[in-house]
Amino acid sequence: MKRTPLFPNHQACHAKLVDFAGWEMPIQYSGVIDEYQTVRSRAGLFDVSHMGRIAVTGEGASSFLQRMTTNDLTHVPVHHSQYSMICNPRGGIEDDIFIYRTKADEFLVCVNASNREKIVTWLRQHIASDHCTIEDRSSELAQLALQGPVSRELISDLGLTEVTALKPRQCAETTLSGPSLLVARTGYTGELGYEFYLPSELAGELWSRLIEIGRPKGLKPAGLGARDLLRLEMAYLLYGNDINQETTPLEAGAEWVVRFEKGEFIGREALLRQQAGTPSTRLIAFELLEKAVPRHGFTITDGHSSPKPIGTVTSGNLSPLLQKGIGLGYVSVAMSKPGARIHIDIRGKLIPAVVVKPPFYRKSKANG
Repeated sequence: MKRTPLFPNHQACHAKLVDFAGWEMPIQYSGVIDEYQTVRSRAGLFDVSHMGRIAVTGEGASSFLQRMTTNDLTHVPVHHSQYSMICNPRGGIEDDIFIYRTKADEFLVCVNASNREKIVTWLRQHIASDHCTIEDRSSELAQLALQGPVSRELISDLGLTEVTALKPRQCAETTLSGPSLLVARTGYTGELGYEFYLPSELAGELWSRLIEIGRPKGLKPAGLGARDLLRLEMAYLLYGNDINQETTPLEAGAEWVVRFEKGEFIGREALLRQQAGTPSTRLIAFELLEKAVPRHGFTITDGHSSPKPIGTVTSGNLSPLLQKGIGLGYVSVAMSKPGARIHIDIRGKLIPAVVVKPPFYRKSKANG
C-alpha cells in the first residue's frame, strides 16, 4: 500500500490504519464517534494527502477546464474555488472535483484518490490543441484539513492571521517558515474549516505544530471514519458509493453544478437529452423511523403492504446528532419527493423510513 508523508505522524498518534483505495490511511485514533464529536464541537485535523492534486496551467487552461467540466469557471476569480464534475460523453461522472484558481491562468484540481490516474490520463487525452500543460503534483504536495468551530482560532494561533478573513471557497497563497502554501476555506465536514496544500516534506512539521497549538483548545487528529460520518450528515457525495461513471449529475441531484448555458463541455448533449426526458432514478436522502443502521448495498422498497424493491442504499450510518439511521440511495423519481414513505431491508427486516430534504445537519451561525 502507498503511504502519505504523514504516515510517521499517524503511527506516533497510535492510529488504526486500514487500506483505503490502495493507501494505508488512519480510520481512527481515539475512536470514530469521539473524533466526530470533536469536529462538531472543537476541531479535528485530517490527513487527506491521498487525494490527487493536478496542476493545469497556461493561457488556454481556463478554456480547457471549461470544456472538461460541468460547472462554469468564468464565475471563479483568482483566489477562489469551485466544486464541479468531469463527465464522459454519456453524461456519467468520471469524478467530482474541486478547482482552485491560484492565478488567472493557473489552476489546482483536487480529485478523488481512487480516480487520480484515471483523471490525469483523461485530461491528457483531451488536451488537443489547448495551450496549457497538465502536471500531476500529487506526490510533491501534501494536503491537510483542519475542520471545526475553533479552526479559525487555530489558524490565527499558527500565525496566519491574514487567512482568517477568507470566505467560503476562497483561497490564499501564504508562507509559514519558508516555502509558500495554499490555504483554502474548504472542507468535507460542513463545519468551518480550512485545507492546506504544501510541499510534502513540510507536512509533518505543520501537522505537529497544529497538534501542539491546538491541543489546549480541544483539537484532535481525526480519521476517515469520522470524515465519512461528517460528510454523510451533510449529504455530500462519495465517489464509488453515491456516484460513478454510470450515474449522472442530474440523477445525483447535482444539477446546480451543470451549467448548460456556458456552452460546450463533455457530456452536455447526453445531459440535455436526459433533462428533456427526466431522469428515471434520483438520489434521495432518508431517515429511518425505527432504531436501525442502514448500510451501503441494502435494498430500498416502497411503503406498500406488499413491498417491491425500488432502489439501493448507497451510503448509510447511525447519525450521532439525530440518534437515528440516515442514508442516501437511488429510487424511481416517483418515490423521490420529501415525505415519501419507503422501507429499508436490513437483514431481512423491513424498517420504515421517510425521504427528507438534505442535508441532515445544519450548523449554527455561531459555528461559522
